[in-house]
Amino acid sequence: MIAILAGRNSLSTILTCAVWCLVAIASVGWTRHGGSSAMIWPANAILVASALCMRNFDWRLFPPLLLVLSTLVNLGDHRPWVTSVGFAGANLVEILLAVFLARRFSPISDFFEHPGWAFRFALVTAMAVICSAAVAAEALYFSEGRGWLGGATAWTMAHLPGVLITVPVLLALNPYDTKGNPDHDSPSSLVAGGLMALVAGAAIVVYGQAHYPFQFLLLPPLLLATYHLYDKGAALAVAIIAMIGSYFIFTDVGPRMPFHGPDSLRVYIFQLDLATIFFCALPLGAVLAQRDQKAALAERRLRDFRHLADRVGDVLFRVDAFGRWSYLNPASEQLFGVPVEYRLGQHMLESVIPEDRPPLSRALSELVSGNREDLRQVVSICRRDGTIRHVEILAHRLDEDLGYGGLIRDVTEQFTQDEQNRRIAEANEHAANTDELTGLPNRRAFFQALHACMAQHGAKIAVAIFDLDHFKLVNDRYGHPIGDVVLRRVASTVLAAVRDGDMVARIGGEEFAVLITDQNPEQAISLARRLVRAVSSDSIVVPSGPTLHVTISMGIACHQPDEDHAALIERADQALYVAKRGGRNRLMIAEDTLAEQTANST
Repeated sequence: MIAILAGRNSLSTILTCAVWCLVAIASVGWTRHGGSSAMIWPANAILVASALCMRNFDWRLFPPLLLVLSTLVNLGDHRPWVTSVGFAGANLVEILLAVFLARRFSPISDFFEHPGWAFRFALVTAMAVICSAAVAAEALYFSEGRGWLGGATAWTMAHLPGVLITVPVLLALNPYDTKGNPDHDSPSSLVAGGLMALVAGAAIVVYGQAHYPFQFLLLPPLLLATYHLYDKGAALAVAIIAMIGSYFIFTDVGPRMPFHGPDSLRVYIFQLDLATIFFCALPLGAVLAQRDQKAALAERRLRDFRHLADRVGDVLFRVDAFGRWSYLNPASEQLFGVPVEYRLGQHMLESVIPEDRPPLSRALSELVSGNREDLRQVVSICRRDGTIRHVEILAHRLDEDLGYGGLIRDVTEQFTQDEQNRRIAEANEHAANTDELTGLPNRRAFFQALHACMAQHGAKIAVAIFDLDHFKLVNDRYGHPIGDVVLRRVASTVLAAVRDGDMVARIGGEEFAVLITDQNPEQAISLARRLVRAVSSDSIVVPSGPTLHVTISMGIACHQPDEDHAALIERADQALYVAKRGGRNRLMIAEDTLAEQTANST
């Protein structure tokens, strides 16, 4: 009915007021009791529901039209002019206030969607009816001399249930421009008809006899209808109960009251019973609607996730608490080389190469036990065709007893490129620290090693510096290629004579340095002497040339407390200078150098 009457012009407002007039005449004619007001008044609820639903309700035409129609209805009921006008004003106040408060505190967009809506609507309806009852009671008091409290009570008992019941029923049965519930799968017409028949049967049993108080029988079919049909089921069930109960009560067949009182009291209690059970069912319908909406939203999100997961190039996975695959997206088939169905249920570590399993297993155990919240690790897997792929596993712990999930990314190309870059970097670093001619570490590498050793070994360091005696004569007589052969042979001779932990470096043209570690001064000096003797006793066979014998001059300095590397090198270099000046082919110790320089100066 609301959908038919709702429109965008004054005609729909006129038609709505005409419907109000017909319902008002019926209420006055059928339910008026003892000269008082009507005992049932659903007419105002029609205008309230229409005003809430109609987009362009004509608020300029509605008030005077309602005042005129309401006055005429009451005059037709032989009411005095003052009472008729007062009742008309009370109806207008009730409708305007109910619409305003409902829009303010219980907007139509939230009807039947939140459990709190029924409570808020009941409050705003009670406020509107109480205000209208005050106006109507004043009219009865001044015009007919009736008691103010009695008139207000009679008005409230008739109007409050009418608005409380009829407005939600109309909104639920004929919603206009309101949110539906497209996610709810409505039952078949046969099921809906069966539910309404069950409600009607219960109403007949309750109100068709006067001996037993069976009102509790109404609740199960009402809740069942609400469970399956939501707010529409509750509204339709209450409408059926109201029609059947009204018929039996007004034909004096309905159940008797457990106490004495006027017949109007039976009607009021009947209406309050309807409002009570209806407003118990509405929150249930709202909760069920929210449940279905959330379930549908979760289902849509799951579909969206699966839609995206099926198109992601990386592997998305979930593993249960026992380490078995419980979900894999289609990308896993390309990575592992087997269908997804084949992998599900198998242990995650089966595809990992044996040497990578222990560290990954320990990390996953920590993840499952809660000792860590996430994991990021690169391992190698063996595909079904035997090829090896490098993958990066990013896993996050799920809720307790649900295992973990995450992403697996194929990083084989990146891993290969990183390995190549690492090797290139190592080669560049080696080239930057290596003498090209002899293959020994160069000056840069020697000083880096010296700094590191001084920080680690403290005083157990000795530096020996030597160069070839009369090497310029070799180059001048035999040429630089032969000189290069000599340099390489001396380098290999010295390298063969030192320990594995010592370092031999070429720091100049024919100048070399030896870094001796973890040796006391006596041991370091003994090693230096062996080096001088090894070079001098070696014969250098030059291809297509003579056999050469070369010697070296060497100076050695042992590290002293609080001495930096520059001072250590300076002392070794001064010792070398003294060895060369003293006749070459000899070793000079830095401490002896100082003594000799002092003797020469004296």
